[in-house]
Amino acid sequence: FKKSVDVAATKTVLSIIDIISILLGQFNAGKLPIDPNGVYTLFFRGDITATWTTNTLLYWLVDFCGYHGAFRITNGPIIKFMVIGDPSYAGANGEQCEQIRFSDPGGTANNNLGADSMVSVYAHEMAETITNYNGAWYFNSNGNENGDACYWDFGDYSGNSNMVAGTKRFLVQQMWVPTKGCVMSL
Repeated sequence: FKKSVDVAATKTVLSIIDIISILLGQFNAGKLPIDPNGVYTLFFRGDITATWTTNTLLYWLVDFCGYHGAFRITNGPIIKFMVIGDPSYAGANGEQCEQIRFSDPGGTANNNLGADSMVSVYAHEMAETITNYNGAWYFNSNGNENGDACYWDFGDYSGNSNMVAGTKRFLVQQMWVPTKGCVMSL
């Protein structure tokens, strides 16, 4: 991380407008630099509800585990962002986002349900944000973004991990690659 800012939520339900307002407030207060090449990530506990409005109101950790978006600052750059939540705080509502469903009975790779679950969602959203760098969303021939096309597809693995980063093991979903399908590649 270049910089981390703790923003206490004053609401328990956050809309996409609220998320953008949080970022703009941090930029305007000089707490975060405006970086057109950056990806701003907002991490929330699962007891905060985020909503995403398309044709239907969707609820975070119920209908989706994370999301990414972009907006343009007036007379400025496009700002890319992601929202990732900790499903271990969400009770029954977060179960669909908990990685434990895919791990062996011994628990998640690092025995931290929230963090281990968030790693795969973070990778998913980051891959989509990078391939959608200018806000013009990329979709494959089936209408899926590269992360969505391989949603919860971890490939062949045993136990509770499929990759190592440094000294830590993680279970991270594969990403869709044209002509290859769902693959795990760094």
